[in-house]
Amino acid sequence: MSARDRLFLSPHWHVDCRLVAELPEDSVVGIRFITYAISIAIAIASLLFTGWYSYADISLRQQIEDANKSLEDSYWDVAEVRRIQRFYEVEAKKIESAYKDINNPIFFSAFISEMGKILPNTMVIDLIDYGDTRTVVRGRLHEDPESASQTLGAYVVKLRNDPAVGSYFSSINITALQRSSEDEQIMTFEVTFHFKPRTP
Repeated sequence: MSARDRLFLSPHWHVDCRLVAELPEDSVVGIRFITYAISIAIAIASLLFTGWYSYADISLRQQIEDANKSLEDSYWDVAEVRRIQRFYEVEAKKIESAYKDINNPIFFSAFISEMGKILPNTMVIDLIDYGDTRTVVRGRLHEDPESASQTLGAYVVKLRNDPAVGSYFSSINITALQRSSEDEQIMTFEVTFHFKPRTP
């Protein structure tokens, strides 16, 4: 065909600009895209987790700080409450002690005074255990065993017959009489007083 011949083109003509030899394969493009997508997803998830962890840590620290501040603010209030509690405990013990003294049928001082009035010269009282339901008196007798038994028996009888003492007790008995381990010339004794039941 000569250069002068007219070139006739079809209505759907287009220029083919594809460089087929230089284009990558479709399968390679797909693998790279999936790899990038997964990497980006992991990075985003890591950032989100780090952000959430940091927020939780900051929130916990703030809560601890607020709690410590609240404890410091309430320290003096707690100290005042404890001081008042100790004050009431001391006062309650005083009231209980006074109630026991008032409720006892015989006062301790009067009890000792009455016992001393009829105490034999050879007898010494070392201890008086004064309780709510009973009283125990312990002491020594500077006599031989036979004489000590008679002296102590007569003393107990006098206590029973004494209206200032015997009327307050349901029983007054000798509960121990034995030779002293330190001195054979001394007898140790114990007399137990049981109070009469209290009427309400």
